[in-house]
Parts: sequence; structure tokens; C-alpha cells
Amino acid sequence: MDTGNKSHPTSVEVCCPLCGSNRSRQLFDTRDYAFHCSDERFTLQRCNDCGCGYLSPRPPEHEIYRYYPKEFYWSWEGVQQDLSWSEVIEKRRQQLDAKATWLADLPPGRLLDIGAQKGEFIWYMRSLGWDVEGVELDNDVPNPSDMPIRYGDFLDMVFEPASYDCITFWAVLEHVYKPAAFIRKAAFLLKPGGRLVALVTNLQSIQARWYHADDYPRHLTIFTAAALRKLCRREGLRLVQVRTDQKIFGGALNGGLLYAVKRLGGYSQDEAFSEWKQPHDPDLFWGCWRSRPSRFVRAVSRLDRAITWPIEKLLDYLGFGFIMTFVIEKPHE
Repeated sequence: MDTGNKSHPTSVEVCCPLCGSNRSRQLFDTRDYAFHCSDERFTLQRCNDCGCGYLSPRPPEHEIYRYYPKEFYWSWEGVQQDLSWSEVIEKRRQQLDAKATWLADLPPGRLLDIGAQKGEFIWYMRSLGWDVEGVELDNDVPNPSDMPIRYGDFLDMVFEPASYDCITFWAVLEHVYKPAAFIRKAAFLLKPGGRLVALVTNLQSIQARWYHADDYPRHLTIFTAAALRKLCRREGLRLVQVRTDQKIFGGALNGGLLYAVKRLGGYSQDEAFSEWKQPHDPDLFWGCWRSRPSRFVRAVSRLDRAITWPIEKLLDYLGFGFIMTFVIEKPHE
């Protein structure tokens, strides 16, 4: 996608998207290190009332499409549109299995997946007997298997109330401008006793706070378990489970030591983060010094992983990992 002029001086400041508070403190400035769709800098705030993180200033909603190049939708596979559907499913098999475990104790029923992308998850759940539908916010995303996906803004769509057994948001809520409204509408569409499952990133993690690991500015809201509890109480919902792990998406702790070494060796923050977060060539960060292969960098990378692996597992267990999955239930009336 042509992003046009890389300077977009139209960023907007917002209140907390979860609780509406205008009281916050600045955590850090950041930019689009992954796809370099603009040179603009953005600021992550932390809400003083509910504790979530949110980008402000941020791109206005009508311009966010500039930050979603076509390669974004294939970056997980590591290629662009040259895999068959069976190859896409096989490449995501472990991830799809991990997602399905969050519904494993439910009998097959009606499932709505928000942020369905290419339809992988609903295709998989249909094979397990579920009656599936999807919603994808971007109508440019391909639908290779012709799954039942609606395209557009979920908040503008009309559905039958209280008609779904489960609604899922896999790495979606951090991308939307009104996450509280998305959760509220999903609860309205769930049957009494129905389940909402969502995966987000966790502000209470080393990766989010010190590695700037979120995909800015596509990630607009960074969640915490405490903020979710407050939101659920306000909406009359039950937060029944919160867990951090890397079974669905990676959120490894390693990289911090190598980042520090590169900074000490003369890299600027932007140079180091740009190498680390670009999706095209991981070896540029993990095996090179200023684009040249380096045995020293590889040795530091191995040491980095050896040191951080046990700490990472402990933090995931304690709820301080980067990737956070939670379950909300709609109470029986």
C-alpha cells in the first residue's frame, strides 16, 4: 500500500479509551519501527485511573489505514501471498490448536470471531463442529477459503442480540479505537452464560514497558489485568481468567541484553529498535552489526537467550508476560 507522504502531522490526542479519564502520565515516545509508514512520533500514556496504556497523540481514525500495508497481513507467515490455503493452515496449526483450547470445554455452538483476517480460525473451528462467522475490519484482507466474513466496522453492524455462545478477539482489541465499546457490544451479542475470549498485550511486562515491544502505532491500547477487572465491573461482566504465555503469539523476553550492547556500541535507540522490530530479516538484529554478519553479535544473542529464558517462564507464570489472554463471561439473567 502506498503510504504517500511519510509525514502526517495530523495526530490527535485522546482520553483513556477504556474508562474515559483524561488524567494520565507519559511513559515514552515511539514510532513505526516495523513498517516505517511514517516518520511521526507517538506517545504512550498511562491512565491514572484504570491503569491501561494508550497512544496519545495517535493517528486519527480515518488515517490509520496508512499504517496497514498489505505485507502486514502476511508478516506472520513471513511471505506475501504465495502460500496455498493448506500451507497457511499448516503453518498456523500450532497456533490454531492453542486458540481452540480456550473453547475446548464448550460444546460446539455459534462462534463469532472479530478480526478474522483471512479466516483461518473460523475455518479451523468449523472443522470442529462450530457454526462460525467472522468480522474483518479491513476489506482489503484476502479470504482465500471463502469463509462467512463480514467486512467493515463491527460497531456499525447489526446482529441478533444474545445469539452467540462464544465471541473471540485474537490480537484485535489493542488495534481498535473504542475497545470498551467492542467489549460492550460483544457482551450484548452473547447468550447468557456466553464466553468472550480475547488476546491482547500486557502493559505490566518488561517487553511492553522497556522493550517497546508493541506494534506502534497499530497498537493503540495496552491492557492490564487491573484495567480489565474495572471495565468488567462497570459493564456487569465476570472476568473469570487471565493468563500470560506464548502459546498463541510469541512475546519472548530475550533481546534486551543485545539491545543494550548495541546501544553501548553506538547505536541510537531508533537504529536499534528499527533492526529489532522489522519483520523482514530477523538476522539483521540477532546476527549482524550495522548490517554486517558478526560472530560477536551471535554470541551475545545466545547468551541473551540463555539468561532470559528461565526469567521469561517465571514472569509468564506470575502474570507479567507480554501476551495476555483473558476470558469474560456474561452472567445468567
